[in-house]
Amino acid sequence: MLILIRKQDEKRILFVFIFYILFSFPIFLANVYYNDDDARALYGATWSKNGRIFSTALMNLLDLRFKNILDLSPLGQILGLLVLAYAAVRFTQRATQSTQPSYFALCMCGLPLAIQPFFLQNLSYKFDSLTMLMAQALAVFACVLPAQWSKKRKFSACFMLLIGVMGFYQTGVNTFLALSLLIFLCDYQYDNTLKTWGDLGIKIAAFFVAALLYKELIIPATIHGQFERHLAVTLDWKTLSFHVFSDNITNILVLVSSLLTQGAKPLLLGLYSFATLGSFVAGVQYFCRKNLSDVCVGILCCMLPFINLCLLSGMLLMLKNVEYVPRVLTSFSACIIFVNLFFMKSFLRKIRWIAFIPISYFFVVSYSYGNLLAENSRFELYHIQRVASALKDAGFHSGDNLFLYGNEPLSPIVENAVKAMPILDHLRPDPAIQDDEYFGYVILRSRGIDGKEHTAQAWVDARGCLNRANQVYVTADFMVFRNDRTFCVKEQNGGY
Repeated sequence: MLILIRKQDEKRILFVFIFYILFSFPIFLANVYYNDDDARALYGATWSKNGRIFSTALMNLLDLRFKNILDLSPLGQILGLLVLAYAAVRFTQRATQSTQPSYFALCMCGLPLAIQPFFLQNLSYKFDSLTMLMAQALAVFACVLPAQWSKKRKFSACFMLLIGVMGFYQTGVNTFLALSLLIFLCDYQYDNTLKTWGDLGIKIAAFFVAALLYKELIIPATIHGQFERHLAVTLDWKTLSFHVFSDNITNILVLVSSLLTQGAKPLLLGLYSFATLGSFVAGVQYFCRKNLSDVCVGILCCMLPFINLCLLSGMLLMLKNVEYVPRVLTSFSACIIFVNLFFMKSFLRKIRWIAFIPISYFFVVSYSYGNLLAENSRFELYHIQRVASALKDAGFHSGDNLFLYGNEPLSPIVENAVKAMPILDHLRPDPAIQDDEYFGYVILRSRGIDGKEHTAQAWVDARGCLNRANQVYVTADFMVFRNDRTFCVKEQNGGY
């Protein structure tokens, strides 16, 4: 911890922590393996090939192992949420310039760091959740370094914390960048001095140095395999273009728009528009002072609502191949806090309860999502067990060639849930069987079906096995084909 926990902070940390646990409780209750979790549980696979150098070390430290990792959930989530709760209290203290902020302020500034719909995916991973929570917490700590520290000490601490963020989960820097701007405006409001600009400059400098070190040293030394060939490829000056940036931001906003449905759309858009208007008014007030520093702050106030949305992409703006998934939207928390800070103004005291509505709605999303997780796992497991049983009946033995085609069926209950709340469609786990995707082979291996690895071309060539002469098993959902020691599973009614 950057600062020892003061005794008067303990109740506030506990307050935030309890709400974090309540928000995460449906995920704990569902208790399902989520995407990469199957491979980590089955093989003890770590993060040694994707640049998250501290994730492996932390998980190995928890169970005193050195070669693989064990399932300790929900211990990981609980520990991570506790650290983030402390970070939330520190952030609230800095944003309000109060050592003992009110519980209302904690709800407005602290709770959204974890209580936001896109962060549900981060919390769903049994193994990755702790490291993602640590990245989020360290990003917050890097934003709220004590004002009385020297410049050198601030730079060193911010640099080390950012290296930690990238070493745990790279997109945590999105949170750092967005919250740094919010803290700057809060500091400037209370202390209109050059020191506030200096603190922001230190954070920006520390970020660029940490990012350069991570890109030039850590990535080449640690990222291998699929990440090296695809996900970790960064843009260079030759491929950098406005079109790439525009597409990235557009795709992120499309993902965000899944939250804006039915009653939630006018509510969330209305609140954000209201806060945007307030930000413009504040900007104009700074312009009227006709001081260069104030004018610059005024420009930032006017641009902040749009900067927050752009920073949802954050680190993804530097990647050539981008995965648009909810877990990268860690800085959506900053968008919520931006709105909530506006409702903390004294002249809005009588209607500040309105700011609680989105947080309450996010709990509705969480509990709906928890039920979806449980139903999706139940339906999928039943289907996978049927496929595994059919393969064994057809004579499959360990080491035989296995090829998967098509998409597994979707539970009717899950289908109805995603129609009612589209964001759940992005949050739910990837289907186990979806053509030649990795997850299908992993989950089948967990049921005793251990096939050989093969190339993408081999998967294409094996389509020749899919003919009636080789059919050995057929149901309404899937068919099994066999040609010597080659087995193919073809899903018939993909629901995706």
